[in-house]
Amino acid sequence: MQLLQNISDIMSLLDRHPRRCKWGMVVFAFVYYLLISLQGLDYADEGFSLTFYQNIFTHPADVEYLFLYYLTGLIGGVWEILFGWLGTYGYRILFALTSCGIVLTTFAILRPYFKPSVIVLSTLACVLWPGLCLYYFNHDCLTILLFLLTILAMQRGLGGNKVAWYLMGGLIVLNGMVRLPNFALAILFFVPFVEAAYRDNYYNAFHNALRILGGMIIASGVMLVVMLALQHLSVWFSSIGSLFVMSGDSSDTHNLQRLIGSYTYTYKAIVTSSLYVFLVCLIYIVATQYVKLRGNKLIAGAICVAILYALLTRNIYAMWGAVTAASLIYAFCNRSDCNVMIMALSALVMLVVIPIGGDSYNNISNSCMWLGMPLLIDLMRRPLKLKITIDDAREQRYGITIDDSTSRDINLIAGVAFIFFVATHSVCYFDDGSRLEKLYRPQVATVATTYTSHQRAQLTDCIVTATLKHRMPGNYLLIFDNAPMLHYLTGMQPYLGSPWSTFWGADMFQRQLYDAEHSPRQLPLIAIPHFYYRDLSHTDYLNAIEHPELHAKANALIEFMQRHGYYEAYSDAYITLYKVPQ
Repeated sequence: MQLLQNISDIMSLLDRHPRRCKWGMVVFAFVYYLLISLQGLDYADEGFSLTFYQNIFTHPADVEYLFLYYLTGLIGGVWEILFGWLGTYGYRILFALTSCGIVLTTFAILRPYFKPSVIVLSTLACVLWPGLCLYYFNHDCLTILLFLLTILAMQRGLGGNKVAWYLMGGLIVLNGMVRLPNFALAILFFVPFVEAAYRDNYYNAFHNALRILGGMIIASGVMLVVMLALQHLSVWFSSIGSLFVMSGDSSDTHNLQRLIGSYTYTYKAIVTSSLYVFLVCLIYIVATQYVKLRGNKLIAGAICVAILYALLTRNIYAMWGAVTAASLIYAFCNRSDCNVMIMALSALVMLVVIPIGGDSYNNISNSCMWLGMPLLIDLMRRPLKLKITIDDAREQRYGITIDDSTSRDINLIAGVAFIFFVATHSVCYFDDGSRLEKLYRPQVATVATTYTSHQRAQLTDCIVTATLKHRMPGNYLLIFDNAPMLHYLTGMQPYLGSPWSTFWGADMFQRQLYDAEHSPRQLPLIAIPHFYYRDLSHTDYLNAIEHPELHAKANALIEFMQRHGYYEAYSDAYITLYKVPQ
């Protein structure tokens, strides 16, 4: 009881100092991300993004596919010009700064509706939530920042600020330029009509919708001018066109069938995990009310903490399901307050719409809970009294009672399980192994400024040294398969318009090879890594048995090398390099 009283006292203290809470959370998020992101060197997704920032202004056509994330690339490219000397850690700093903007915007949105203690707990949960530990600047964090700014502008518009509606429309378009599927957020265009259904003022709703549309047109014009000024328009249109000619075969990592399958699995996992969480709560209630044993609350609580921890370890969808459920409850059970209902609907849009068109697990675990989490925490902190009784055939009465004490206990159990999970799962993204081993930095690859394991640092120095030694005229590099970071580390341009050359299906990969070899660009150095990007285990990407999804692409690459007389110029335990005779 003393522990619960201490927690209550801390919450009361937070409520009395809202301004200090806000800036305290901003400072905490910034320092936490700076420290936690000192470690980890990802050869996969991070290299994919950083190569885009490195080339967007100097060699835009060579990163054509990534123009689908155009605004992300512009910001990353400007950062590269200004702070490129900071290397990989520089983009961790930019992520920390973006996250500070997310925290500030979240406070601005939520402050009219929630106590500071609720906002602090929710933002703290979102900051600490490990997800996939993707702590570098990327389109996901920028998507969330612009979405929250859009909701903030919408709030100002609902409060009577007409200019805010224009800003809202502009932010929707800018978010679409951050990541093309974000244009689905244009569904927020209908917010004025939702408000009108409550206040019966469709005349104003129509005008506000026109203002949103005007803002979208203005932002589109601004982006068009920027593209024309930077001579990026043709590359952007070409990247859009690539979406309509992608093969869609089974080896394509982003074909429609795989995306739908991903969502099917995701929502199935959300439902089942949410049911498991409900059962855990039921186990605790029944155990504490029907088991007459000294210390039964402590025993039941420890068991439930272990079960919840196991659920979170299995997958993260239990948390996503709980946040989604809270948003649904707020959206449809607080209908008397229009602004709260619209905010809850916005949280649902964030949770459901943002993952469209991408890896749903990645988006859900890292990005989509900033608005829904405070709704969940507020519901959990509300007083709850519920009594359920059942009479059997013998007229014996059985029942369970949920009161304030039981609710507080369940909240405490959930909090302890969450803390255990955070403490044990703050790993480095695609850089497996204990953080205690990540104490080394590569020496040759000077832009690799984060710490990693001794093996990964040694591997990085070896492959960068070999690749730079054998680079060919034209400075092009074709990597097969999972090491796009090598482009960024060596400063060599992707040959096929994307640093991840096997991103497409086999037919598209073959088409890209054909178009490249019939273009003015010179032939590339070809690199075949011998390590898996996550744990550096040995792998043979050309082996049809080991990697059947790459078999057709490997055959296309081998035929390409045979046509141009490629020979093996260098090979070691980490990489094989092929080049053409000079």
